[in-house]
This record gives sequence, structure tokens and C-alpha cells, in this order.
Amino acid sequence: MARSLRFATLAALAVLLQCGRDTEVIWPDPPYVPPTESCSAADVNAPTTFAPCTTGGGIFGQWIVDENGLPAYQYGLDENADPRAAWPNTEKKDRREHWSSFGNGHITALAYNDGYVEVTMQDRGLEYLNKYDEDQGHFAGGFSYIDDGGTVWSSAYKWRPPGSVVTRVFGVGYVKTTIRYHGLALTRVQYAASGDVPVVADEILLENETDERKQLSHYEYWDVARRPIETNWIVSGDPLTAVPQAARDKRDARNADFQEDAQWDKATGIVAVRRTYTGADPAPPKEAPSARNDYPADPFLAVLIGEPDAVYTSRTGFFGTGGVAAPDAATRHLGGDFGAGGSSNGAGQPHVFAVRTDIVLPPKGSQALRFAYGFASMGDPFAIQDEWHDPKCNMRDAARLERNPHLMYFASDRDPVLHREMLWHSAKIEDSVTTREYWGAHLVPQGSAYLYLHGADGALRDLALFTVPLVYTHHTLASEQLTAMMGMQRASDHAFSYAFQGHGMLDDALGIHAKPSDQDLFFLLALVEYAGITGDPAFLDQVAPYWPKEARPDAVVLDHVKDSVRHLFDDVSTGPHGLVRMGDGDWSDGIAFEAPDRQLALSLGESVPNTQMAVAVLPRVAELLDAREPALAAEIRAKVDALRAALAPTWTGSFFGRAYFGDDKLAYADTINLESQVWALIGGSFQAPEQRATLVQAIGTKLDDPSPMGATLGPGGQVWPAISGLLSWGYAASDPERAWAHLARNTMSAHAVAWPAIWYGIWSGPDGLQTTGDRAGQTWFSAATPMVDFPILNNNAHAMPLFALLRVVGVEADAKGLVLTPHLVGHAFSMQTEILDLSQRGNTLAGAYRIPFNVDRTLTVHAPPGYTIASAKLDGQDVPVTATLATLAVPAHNGAPANFEIQLTK
Repeated sequence: MARSLRFATLAALAVLLQCGRDTEVIWPDPPYVPPTESCSAADVNAPTTFAPCTTGGGIFGQWIVDENGLPAYQYGLDENADPRAAWPNTEKKDRREHWSSFGNGHITALAYNDGYVEVTMQDRGLEYLNKYDEDQGHFAGGFSYIDDGGTVWSSAYKWRPPGSVVTRVFGVGYVKTTIRYHGLALTRVQYAASGDVPVVADEILLENETDERKQLSHYEYWDVARRPIETNWIVSGDPLTAVPQAARDKRDARNADFQEDAQWDKATGIVAVRRTYTGADPAPPKEAPSARNDYPADPFLAVLIGEPDAVYTSRTGFFGTGGVAAPDAATRHLGGDFGAGGSSNGAGQPHVFAVRTDIVLPPKGSQALRFAYGFASMGDPFAIQDEWHDPKCNMRDAARLERNPHLMYFASDRDPVLHREMLWHSAKIEDSVTTREYWGAHLVPQGSAYLYLHGADGALRDLALFTVPLVYTHHTLASEQLTAMMGMQRASDHAFSYAFQGHGMLDDALGIHAKPSDQDLFFLLALVEYAGITGDPAFLDQVAPYWPKEARPDAVVLDHVKDSVRHLFDDVSTGPHGLVRMGDGDWSDGIAFEAPDRQLALSLGESVPNTQMAVAVLPRVAELLDAREPALAAEIRAKVDALRAALAPTWTGSFFGRAYFGDDKLAYADTINLESQVWALIGGSFQAPEQRATLVQAIGTKLDDPSPMGATLGPGGQVWPAISGLLSWGYAASDPERAWAHLARNTMSAHAVAWPAIWYGIWSGPDGLQTTGDRAGQTWFSAATPMVDFPILNNNAHAMPLFALLRVVGVEADAKGLVLTPHLVGHAFSMQTEILDLSQRGNTLAGAYRIPFNVDRTLTVHAPPGYTIASAKLDGQDVPVTATLATLAVPAHNGAPANFEIQLTK
């Protein structure tokens, strides 16, 4: 009885809640009750095999193991009926949409719980190909309409017919939905094609579940609704709720600068829109940096499997008066216009792509359809491969096999949820990879509100942090990421840009972040990791232009390394206390705004964390430069000694202060700030050994232990993965058990367990989360940046757990190769990545080091405290060791694994 009453209440509530969302009233699904959560132990001997683990699913669905044997999230909530789906945003709208992503190196798709898919690209700045905007009559697409002879209905969850049964799954590299209605099952799987092709493959299986013949028409629908996210640094709806809409209107208005021609080619099965620039202002040369994109891509829909019976390109002609729930083309069985949607100005985006296929299904029979939605650069051929038309061609398997080598597999004898999390994080990074035409490189963006709302990306420090785990999971992508970063170093002053946007445009956020002081250090950190682990023999001499490209087109990587060091020493320089200067931001973009006198801070301010980071990072740079630039290497070492000495007065007795703002007062001398502690633990910025233990205790007591998901930036503050991940590294060298506990608590699962009714943080998240107060579990927003309005797809949330795991299990790099320092002796785990496999059983450490180039490397193993090294083997041969050190000279293996085994003893 209670359940029936609740269902009736929700049904009535659904009618009320529909007001303002759409005009159709949908009868709700039964209330979703997630099953009791549990997590089976991971098999450390089989890290690629996943056991069921549902812990951390929240109220919206549950984690499953899919047909590929990989983790996936099955979404179960009826977001349109259940008020718990709504989430706060700066525009104060009734927002219920929750989304995930999939993609390849050239396209990123956003898949929504409501059943539609938006497709984005970043070649010349972020653009949507088919932005959902219900007020404008744009519905994104990626769903079907079915005319079954009795009714016309939509496969999209938001417009599903009453009585239908729908399942929705966000998987590794795909989204899958199934709807059952009137004896028909329609299953749709969407994923990005392999081979870096800018295409979303859309595979449909129609199954007749009855004993009667079915005659029906299937309508494949994708919108043409370009929205260029040209940079706007003020897009928050708080305090002015009209600001976001004004930004959207301005961006949409750019479409009026183009003539759009709808075309249908029956021979190739491609319906497309070709664009021609007709704007009043002359378009700049295509290769020139530009904040505007006057060369937008041409979208298309290709029929790969199935015979089209009608094609529709006019949006008004397709929908007519029936609207999204019952378009006229389907309800009236209209003939198509076959590209006669014709030539139109792009204002309002007048075109759609819709294809009708008439189908007869015998009893229990089925029919497969396959489509591809994507883009080609303006005027270029559409990248459709002939084999995609063959039903025997398994496009999904090809995409999966291309992705799998770049996933991280990690199984341990404790905290089994990490098995799922590490795999998922590495997959979400691969989903986000994009192509930037100006730099001719792929890169992993920061994403979230910065990219999808502001239209800019960065900061370079974040790109550098993402590069470190990429060295192990996808080394060629790490190399391209570094190349793109070097292309953001200005030839004029050798400073790295804070952000980038549009086509090859650098951006300093309206001048607010014109002189950040940490970018050199983060770039050098990433570069040393790549050069050390891969041994790339040509890397330092690889051509890498500065910005703009024509200024120093013949520059090489070594030039960037030297100029970064010089910029740090000579331009950023040090302040009155001998610390690295703060500039207008060190790690924190807002640190200078905390100063009583910002102008004084900009001229004289000094950064404790930047100084600590320099002490941690620069010795690695010196080692890399010893052979090529010995004088600079010696200068670096002398500078490190001076910086280490300058840090001594910033120790307050139990932690380090944060900064000097030019007024000779140590800021945060009385309140611990995590930003100025992590690099001290990593680099050892201590004058006395006992200070390390004191600092770990202070962090634990004041920041870590009180938080449900890891250490906060300040007491009762936010958790930021970019800092908490580094803390796990610092803990590893100080207190391995605390390092492990912190790694396990800095998970999406921990967030979902603590705040199960907040959708973001379950399968993706932002770069900062509140831990206390009335907004606990939510992300932040400011007058400029509404992170809460796009609270997922921030790669700090995905890259930093991988970074932290590498350090917690003892994996680092030096200039000569791989460095292992076992921190968790006695625990059993297995890790597999593209470059390194590592396992630990008792006192035995073993693995395989796959050097991607045919060069010699060194594998150095340090004995952890309380242990000595008993023996070491490389490819089965004994290697001499000392009690505390094993140095394995790994000869060139031509890409084959170098197998090693280390025995420890107490």
C-alpha cells in the first residue's frame, strides 16, 4: 500500500514538475530503489577481470559489469518524476539532466539521461555540432522515432511512450539504451569510431518479441545545431541570471555568418550540410590564430547499414506542428525532401538530418541498422570507410581494442572499489582526448565549466599534471600533450600562457592571470617524467615551435627546457625572503586576491608552495641536463640549495605558512593551508627530520581525518583533486598506510557514499567539492565561473587518482629511467599499464618494463625503511645489489618487455 501511494504521489508530482521542462506530460516509471550495495574482492592475479562492485552508485543507478567484462553505470532513476534528480545551478532552473561522455582523439559526445546525445569538437575551439536547446526547437538527436502502424513513439527516455520499459547504460567508451514497447525491443549502442575519425557510430537492433509479423518505419534523427563556444569569461548566472542566456544568444548569432546547403548523396548514403562564410568582415587566413571560427566543420549523417526510404533535412518540415514528441514526418508518414531543405542562412540553424527506413520484421525476427554522425573540415571529404557498410565489420570491437591498451588495470587485496575506479578514470581520460588543429596535436583538456561554458581551457599546470599518468598509459599522447604545451610558450618572453582558446589563441583571462609563477615548474615536472620513463632518444632535439609558430619554427624541445628554467630564475625570480615570487597566481588562481594590498602582492609577493615545488622538481631537471647543459645543471643545483634554505623561516612549528604578500608577514602562519604542505612532503623541504612526522600529523588532524573524502585545502574547506592527489604522493614518502587510506578515500565512490543524492561525483566530477555546510558534497561557483552549471568532465577528477596511485605503489621517474620504492610491502596488488606492469606479493616485487623506444634505460629500486634488498633479477639473470639499492641496467629491448623481480627482506 505504501509503495502504491508513493507511486501515485510521484505520478501527480510528475505532472506538476513537467511545467517549464516541456509540454508533454509523461507518466512516471515506478520509483527507483537502488539495490543494496556491495563490492566483491578483486582478484590480484587477474587485474583485467572485474568482479561485481556496486558500492558508490548513489540513488541514480548502480555499477555493473557489462558484456565486455568492464565496469559500467546503469542509470535507473526517472529524472522527470523524481524531485531528487534536480540540482542547484546559478540560473535557478529546474535542471534534471545528468550526462556522461564518450569519444576518441577527435570527437567527444555527451550522452544524457533524457536519451539524447550532443556531439562536440575542438579542432578550432570548442563547438557543438548539435546543441540541445528546447526553446529553439533543437533536440540534439541520437534517438529514434518508430511508427509501428498503430502509434508513433520516440526511443528517447524523455519522450518515451507510457508503459515502455527503458534501460540506460553509461559504459567504457559507449552509451547503450534499450526500450521495449508494443512487442518491439529497440537497442541502441553509440560510441566513437576507431582510428581518430570524427564520427559517432550509432548501431540499432530492432527485435520483434511477438509471434506476429510487424511492419514499421524507423526514423533516425540527428539535429544540426551548431553552437561555437567562443570565449566568454563571465558566464555565471549568479548574481545575474540573464548572463548565461546572453552568452548563448551571442554564440548562436554567429551562425548567421554562414550560408548552409543541405545535400543528399544517394550513392554514398550521406546527408550533409556544407557551410560557406558570408560574414561582413573578411575571414582571417585559415592558419592564423583566431578567437572566432570562420571555418566551421561540415556535419553529416551517413547511412551505413539499411536502405533509406526517405531523407529529411528541413527542421520545420520534419517536426511540423507535432513537435518533438510526435513529428509530422512520422505521424503523417510524409515523403522526404531528399536534401531539398536547400540553401539557407545559418541563423536559427534550420536543418536536421532524419532518415526513414521501412522495415518488415517476421515473428521473433530482427533488423540491424547502422549510422554515423560526425563532421568533416569545411569542404573536405567525409571520412566514411567502405568496410563500415559491411554488417560483418565490428566497428565497436575495433574501437574497444584500440582503447584497451591505454586503460589502467589495478587490483589489490584491499579496497576493491579501486579496481573499478582506476579503470574508469583512465577510460574517461581517453574519452576526453581532442585534436587542436593549430598545434597539430592531441591533448587532454581540463574540461568542465572552463571549456564547455567559458570556451577556454587550461591552465597549463593542469595539462602537465595529466601528462604524468599518460606517460604510463598512453605515452604517444603524453608526447603530443607536451608538444601542445610548448606551443603555448610565447617566443617573446618565454612565458607559458595561462590558458588557450579558439584556434591557436592564448588567453590570460582578461589579464587577471597574465603572470602565473608556477607554469614552468609544472611543465618541467611532466617533461622529466616523459623523458625519463620512455627514454625517447630524439625528444630533446624534436622540433617544437613556440607561439606563434612562425616566430621560432625551428626551435627544439631542449630550447623550451632551457628557456623555462631561465624564465623561472630571471623573470619570475625570487622575492625579499629568497622565495619564488608569487606573480598573479602560483597554484591558486585567487591567492593574490587574498592579499590586503593586491598590487603590493603582485610586485613583491612570494610563494611557499612554488618554492617547495622548485626544490622537489628542479633536481630532476638538473639530472636531465647534466650531459647536454652541465653549466645550467650546476646553476640549478645551487639555486635549489638557496631555495631550501629560504624555506626554513616559513616553518611555523607544525606546518608551513602559505605566502608573503609583500608586507613581510607570513600569511597562513596560524591556519594550515594544504597548498603549502604537499610539495614539502614530496621534495623534503625540511630542516630537521622530525618535521616531516609533525607535518603529517598536522595535516591528518586538521584537514584529512575530519573530511569524508580526503584532505581539504583548509579546515572545513573543499577537496581539490589537483592537491589531494599530490598529498597522497607526499604521504607515500612519509606514512605509507596513511597514503593508501587517503588514496582510497579520494574516490568517486567515497563521494557517492557520503552524498548519494548528488549525481556528479559518481561517474565524473568537477575540480573542487565542498565537504561541510549546507552545500556539502556540491561543487563551487563564482561570479565568473559557474562550475556547478557544468560539474563533470574535469580531468583533475580523473587524472589525479591515477597519478596518486602510481606514487603510492612507489612508481617514479628519474632522468635515466624507472624508479621503484616499495611503500606497501606485505600488501598484494597488480597493476597493468601500457609501459609498466607491477605486482607485489609479500616481499616480492615483480613486473615488466616496456620501453617504447629501442634504447637503454635504468631500473632503480630503493629498499623501503625496515627492509633490505636480498636479490634482483632482470630477464631471469641475477643482478648485483646492495642492501638498500638495486640498479638494473636495462638494455634496449626493441619494445619487448624487460622482466624484473626483486626480493626484499627485513
